[in-house]
Amino acid sequence: MASVYIPVQGTEEEVRVALDHLPADASDILDILKAEQAPLHLWLIIAREYFKQGKLEQFRQILEEGSGPEIDDYYADVKYERIAILNALGAFHTFLGKAEKAPQKEVHFKDATQYYNRASRIDETEPSTWIGRGQLCVAKGELQMASDSFKIVLDEDGDNFPALLGQASVYFLMGDTEQQHKKALECYKNSLELYKRALRGYADCPAAVRLGIAFCRYKLGQLDRARQAFDRVLQARFFICLLFHVE
Repeated sequence: MASVYIPVQGTEEEVRVALDHLPADASDILDILKAEQAPLHLWLIIAREYFKQGKLEQFRQILEEGSGPEIDDYYADVKYERIAILNALGAFHTFLGKAEKAPQKEVHFKDATQYYNRASRIDETEPSTWIGRGQLCVAKGELQMASDSFKIVLDEDGDNFPALLGQASVYFLMGDTEQQHKKALECYKNSLELYKRALRGYADCPAAVRLGIAFCRYKLGQLDRARQAFDRVLQARFFICLLFHVE
């Protein structure tokens, strides 16, 4: 049973929180986190667990409380976790925006932008913020702005996996929207190269990478190689299912 332990201020005692038995009312946990001025990484762990359990309102509540003005004041020297909380909220509202219809879609996208702006004010060079901005721009259909965001990360770290996948997806989408056939093919070639770079650098990468390679080869008219790539994806899924069945 996975648990986290919240230190009790002024004592050597700890409050044990079982992650698979989190309370339905997140206020109970928040009272403890705030009263004991718990380290922010514990706020993140608990919020992520709520999200994994499909309890999105509790997830949002923990992170919103963890990004309030009093948190900024008390945890002023804690840079990474404050950024992580803001970026998680930015990604959450991007996710909600993609699922909604206008005008609510635009409300979520605006909220996501504000959270990323706050994260950038803490550290404008943080890669995860630029990746989040890129994903937001993809969701909004602003492909050139998305590309600019991912390239900022890749210029500093050419092997950054999320940025590689983000830029690969942007090139693919640019190919789909390009009217000139030659330019579209160039976009698909660029996308393919980035997916291949991701695969070379991360052998255990998600099946989505091989799926991206397969779609790129299909768009480029490389049908036999596309079929081979699709087969590899299906084989990987089969073996995963077999392993889970055996276990």
